[in-house]
Amino acid sequence: MMLLFRDAAALEARRAVAHGPLSPLADALAAELRPWHDASLAPAASKARLSRQGGRCPGDQGWLAFDPASPHRHRCPRCARWFEGADHDRWWVYGYQLWLAERATQAALLYALRGEVVHREMAARILRQCADQYARWPNRDNVLGPSRPFFSTYLESLWLLQLTLALDLIEGVGPADRSLGSHVRDRLIDPSRSLISSYPEGDSNRQAWNAAACACASLLLDDRLGAEAALSGASGTAGLIARGLLDDGSWYEGENYHQFAWRGLWFGVQLADVAGIEIDAALLARFDRGASALVRTVMPDLTLPSRRDSPYRTSLRQWRYAEMLELALARNPKADDVGGTLARLYADDIAVGETGRARSTGEAERNELPTRLTRADLGWKALAFALPALPASRTSLPQSALLPAQGLAILRRDQGRAFVALDYGDPGGGHGHPDRLNLLLTFGSTRWLDDVGTGSYTSHDLFWYRSSVAHNAPIVDGRTQASAAGHLLAWDERDDIGWASAEADALSPGVTLRRTVVVMADYLVDELHWRSDRAIALDLPLHADGIFSPVLPWQPSDIALPAEADAGYGFLRRIEAAAWPIGEAPVLHAVRGTERATVRWLLPEGASVWRAEGPGEPGESSRRFHAVRAHGREGTIVAIWDWTGNAVRDASVDFGGLVVRLRAGARHVHRRVADGWSVEIANNGRSSHVVLGGLVPPPVPAAARLTRETERRGESRREPIVLMPNVPWSAALGEDHWRQTEDGWADAARPTATVAIRDDMHALHLAVSVSKASPTFAGAVTENPLDNEHSDINSDGLQLHLFAPMLGEARWLVVPDGRGGARVTARTPAAEQLPLGVRTRVTADGWEADLILHVDSATRTRFRLDVLVNEIAPGRERRRGQLVLSGARGERAYLRGDRQPVASFLEFSAAHA
Repeated sequence: MMLLFRDAAALEARRAVAHGPLSPLADALAAELRPWHDASLAPAASKARLSRQGGRCPGDQGWLAFDPASPHRHRCPRCARWFEGADHDRWWVYGYQLWLAERATQAALLYALRGEVVHREMAARILRQCADQYARWPNRDNVLGPSRPFFSTYLESLWLLQLTLALDLIEGVGPADRSLGSHVRDRLIDPSRSLISSYPEGDSNRQAWNAAACACASLLLDDRLGAEAALSGASGTAGLIARGLLDDGSWYEGENYHQFAWRGLWFGVQLADVAGIEIDAALLARFDRGASALVRTVMPDLTLPSRRDSPYRTSLRQWRYAEMLELALARNPKADDVGGTLARLYADDIAVGETGRARSTGEAERNELPTRLTRADLGWKALAFALPALPASRTSLPQSALLPAQGLAILRRDQGRAFVALDYGDPGGGHGHPDRLNLLLTFGSTRWLDDVGTGSYTSHDLFWYRSSVAHNAPIVDGRTQASAAGHLLAWDERDDIGWASAEADALSPGVTLRRTVVVMADYLVDELHWRSDRAIALDLPLHADGIFSPVLPWQPSDIALPAEADAGYGFLRRIEAAAWPIGEAPVLHAVRGTERATVRWLLPEGASVWRAEGPGEPGESSRRFHAVRAHGREGTIVAIWDWTGNAVRDASVDFGGLVVRLRAGARHVHRRVADGWSVEIANNGRSSHVVLGGLVPPPVPAAARLTRETERRGESRREPIVLMPNVPWSAALGEDHWRQTEDGWADAARPTATVAIRDDMHALHLAVSVSKASPTFAGAVTENPLDNEHSDINSDGLQLHLFAPMLGEARWLVVPDGRGGARVTARTPAAEQLPLGVRTRVTADGWEADLILHVDSATRTRFRLDVLVNEIAPGRERRRGQLVLSGARGERAYLRGDRQPVASFLEFSAAHA
């Protein structure tokens, strides 16, 4: 058995395809390898490194182009400038290692299908040199999971998968080179598999690749049990299909992670099929729905919505997306929506450009500009699996779509040119944004209400893109939305009239928000209703710019935000506000390039409008937008969007409903009715009446609708620790408290600590004693050069966390200075208000700290507290791990920064209070 082909007959059949209908693809792939036939193609000796500036243009923060032949000079495709430096070089290594592994697979497949020895020699040379280098790369300073060549485990999974397939292909065809096979197995495949399997990543998209790589390596190593666990086990391919792919076939983290996870799951499904490892038929059917789920959400310009942590405006007109759809069609040739989308990708309606395939970095792709595509532009997977010829498929127009499990309702008009989406559902896990009830509106290539996704994970503007105010979503009292799902109330469509209505009652305590969009042939009604157990301030941003008629009296304003406002508000500049004129309905004439649209707002009494500048699309300059602010316990904000600017004459509340008069003479009266939404249409003496239904039964109460994160974390069930006056409570921290990165507790030289807490009836006293060799105290820096976390986490030091109901969370970072003092950084507004005294000293076997926390008796009555001892070793850039007072529970320290869930804190009470 080979890993890609079930038997010799299957391989022979594929050879016929590679020499026949797909020979242009095989020729193109071979031509790309020709310049590298005589090159050494050695892996980079250095380990890839993630930093804030590495691989980014200092000017526009866009990605630098990857060129496998240029390790020390890197070009920005936007400004055409060249950049040099160690940060950029170490980022180039990340792309090069993946590019190299993919070239090995590409060459090995061409050898298997065409028999050219030069390709076998090329693949074997890459494999041997990667195996020789593997143990020399240090497994340290990683960002997300252990890895040697890279900085994250999933990247090593992509790399290992390619190299394993390459070895299997050249061994499967022969002549066998036992020396090469044993060398690569022993020095690379087995140790890399062990490292990857040591770090399961739960339901993350990354785990799809970890599972596929471990399955592939296990099959090559004749470890059937390991392969079965990776393919059909709870953390394997089958388990991820069951939990990560929702019932509607969409991946819970959104489109960007959908396509990435789906490709990883594809490898798992393919390997299981060849190896005869069973995956339940219902799960395979859900997997096959995944390709359809992707194409159902595509925007009019054939780009993906930039929901959640997505790169902005990713086009399907790239070879890797065409290949993904080819693989889906090969599994299900009757998938007309997939075939229809492929037909659009292969249309000749745009110019031919560079595909970027020759610079492809395996499965961790960089987005390229859209280009005209043919089947000769696909990758090696298509050569191995695509249908010899595509089935006849018409280029169908995109239709409205509801993805109920994802929580995305899309209504399309004007032959798909108008795209309206209400995003209400699954919060999307760690890559989700606080943007429930977000609204998107696109007409053609003009994006009136857009979601711009996320730029760099290491740039400070990440906090803007992950804020509520960066979206067209409601915000209560200026505070970021809680991570919770909304639920569908109604969905129905009758010809050119349709609606979607959704509700969210867990985004802010005591507040229920309902958003309804009614989409007509050439305009939409957007209604946001709220009700609350208290008077609130409700902001509804609409990220559109333009001018009002009549002109509003704009005045500079700070928009009176509360002290703990959503972090996104801190990015706003040139803020102005205007009172909404009583009895009038000003019109916003929205402008986007040369296009025009109109927005008519009908607002409750006392409402106002504000506008500000915030970051625009990633890599672009700032952009002005508008927002509505309303107050009270209950109310409704209505907007009527005319996306061409020519359809609607006026709108008002009359006849017991919302009246929209069109320039062509028709009058539409909209009313919410008991069984749905009513639209009465009068036009040229004729009348009609449509009632949109599709009401959805209410879900379980909000208290039972826990997010994925809450379900995983659970709530603390420990009894409070009672502090007697002046009687210390203490705990010893050791192996059970070690939250590691790469090194386990023993490998980290067994660090220990004791934490003693005493209440003297005036303040809390904490004494921390740490036992470890060679304490390393980092100096102060103005900016962390690695990422967005505070630089003091990468030092020997402390994190102190305190929570009380009337206080909120207070959080400090403490780094000793080696001279008896410490650098203390308050990390929350509550911490800034509390005095914290600190004394430190270096001891013979480590260091100690005495802390005095001045909190009042009311706070000390009942509070939660946690202490984390950060630990770093000499020569490292990032911390090695943490000793956690509340216990590590097998967790890893990656991506945690100085954050700690309040539910994990130990609970205390003072006996004298």
